[in-house]
Amino acid sequence: MSAQDRSDNTSAKADVQQGTVKVSFQPSGRQFNVVQSDTLFEIAAEAGVTVDTVCGGNGGCGKCKVQFEADPPAACSLDYMHLSGAEIGAGYRLSCQVTANKDMVVRVPESGDKATVQMLHHGVERDVELQPNIKKVFIPYQDVRSHEHEADWDRIRMKMPRKLRPVHIPLALLRQLPALSRLPEGLTLALAGRDVIGLEPGNTAHRQFGVAFDIGSTTIVGFLIDLSDGSEVTSASAVNRQSVYGDDVIGRLSRSQRNPEGLEKLHGMLIGQINTILAELSRSGDAGLDEIYEVTVVGNMAMHHFLLKLDSTFLGLAPYAPVIRESITVTASELGLSLGENIPVFVLPNIAGFVGSDTVAVMLAAETTISNSYRMAIDVGTNGEMALSNRRRIIACSAPAGPALEGARIKMGMRAAEGAIDHVKIDEDVKITVIGEVPPVGICGSALIDIVAELVNCGLMHHSGAFKRHDELEKEVNSALRERLIEAEKRKDTYFILARAVDTGAENDIIFSQADVRECQLAKGAIRAGTMMLIDAMGITDDDLEEVCLAGAFGNFIDAQNALRAGLTPQVGLGKIRPVGNAAGVGAKLALVSVVERRRAIRIAQKTEHIQLSGSPEFQKAFTHAMQFPN
Repeated sequence: MSAQDRSDNTSAKADVQQGTVKVSFQPSGRQFNVVQSDTLFEIAAEAGVTVDTVCGGNGGCGKCKVQFEADPPAACSLDYMHLSGAEIGAGYRLSCQVTANKDMVVRVPESGDKATVQMLHHGVERDVELQPNIKKVFIPYQDVRSHEHEADWDRIRMKMPRKLRPVHIPLALLRQLPALSRLPEGLTLALAGRDVIGLEPGNTAHRQFGVAFDIGSTTIVGFLIDLSDGSEVTSASAVNRQSVYGDDVIGRLSRSQRNPEGLEKLHGMLIGQINTILAELSRSGDAGLDEIYEVTVVGNMAMHHFLLKLDSTFLGLAPYAPVIRESITVTASELGLSLGENIPVFVLPNIAGFVGSDTVAVMLAAETTISNSYRMAIDVGTNGEMALSNRRRIIACSAPAGPALEGARIKMGMRAAEGAIDHVKIDEDVKITVIGEVPPVGICGSALIDIVAELVNCGLMHHSGAFKRHDELEKEVNSALRERLIEAEKRKDTYFILARAVDTGAENDIIFSQADVRECQLAKGAIRAGTMMLIDAMGITDDDLEEVCLAGAFGNFIDAQNALRAGLTPQVGLGKIRPVGNAAGVGAKLALVSVVERRRAIRIAQKTEHIQLSGSPEFQKAFTHAMQFPN
């Protein structure tokens, strides 16, 4: 044995003795020394290697598969539940079920590490009068000798417009004032409301920017706004890094409760990603980070708590009490943002339970609260949030839809990324569209609603959600569709072939199973039951609704007619359904450019009545009814 071999052998023994092993991730080639007791999923999450997941690594979704290039561990029961026999034979295992107890080399499927999720930046816009909280005032040079009996601050303040004079200047800036106030090029003051937040040499009054953030469970979107004219300069977005711990916020809340460092970790991931987006906005918008003077933020209740690093223990336990409901302003330095120390961060108010400031922002943007007509706003996600309102009354609730409409718990489900079937039409045969116009890999949420609506409409599925047996099919159902319906002895294993690999060039057939139908029913049933509860509480019927606003990416890309057919929305005329896009982001922008809109948001939150659905017998009855597909 050579000296080098002996050295390597000694090193390997030392690693074992110290309880560490080497794990290499391909194709990146990244290698890590890790603690033996950790799972591959946990190792990848800590190392920043993206492995697909929806459940956060608890074995519920079957998405986190990786491939062992040699010597795979024995397959467990969850591997057999979620993976095919061919996949297991090829060395695939669920990373959340494999403990790193020896040196390993695993390959992360490209869809997990490189998929580009379809993100929605813009929504319904409306013009408002520009009245930002931020103002900049230029003070020309003054000869101090002509003001020899005045204090520097008095001299500067008296040159400001009269209505701005009662302002406060912090000690740190006051210490800079003597030198800056004597510069021949003059001095510019940056104000946030009644507070001086910056002193700058020269006239920089024309350079003032702000950033509005919509922090969602799946994606984070930031907008750079020119506060001198209210225009949007640019936008940037990213998949929320917290999704490695699950698409469902309940999973993330559970992690923050169980793990002593969980909250710190989730907060740090969020702040780090916001700083990355800020840097991208600064670069693409040609605006320095030191020229950003305010940030506004909306998000669901869990993201709100993770952002502010608030104890979320009781948010995840009935009766789901948040730490704070009203709006709050903190400084960038308190959060760890890469902006000026005194830059204010205004977080819009929440409502209650799991109804967060994103719902307030949707109502603000879509103006659902300003007329006598009844308007409903629905934001479909893992936790559906909905509000019903007119000028006199606002009521809101949240329903636990689960992650099915984001591709979780669907056998071939996935996020809205390249390779996802996003729309389906069934007539004489099946027609699909695929994001990126590539061979299909799976099915995303907008397609799920199309599928169940079309299957009922063409006579392949009962209104109860059960696939029909071949002997139950009407004669109008042609042979092309009959051949796609694969009937199993156990009815729960029956499935429908959406796309054949031989026709699309995909690796596998894309199928939709009876179990998938059930997951869709659970998701859409929860959303519909929530809307039914609001309508009943308001004392009206579906016919009384003037408008139903569908917010978020799902609401924007979904086929409205199929949403009606599937029973996802109140049963109104098609013309009454209005996709409003990223209305939450629009609401955040409105709060940034107008203090009047900011006050409106606060009033909306204060006025909104919250209905708690958890444990309600009425909700359970509505849910049972809403599981069905409309006749």
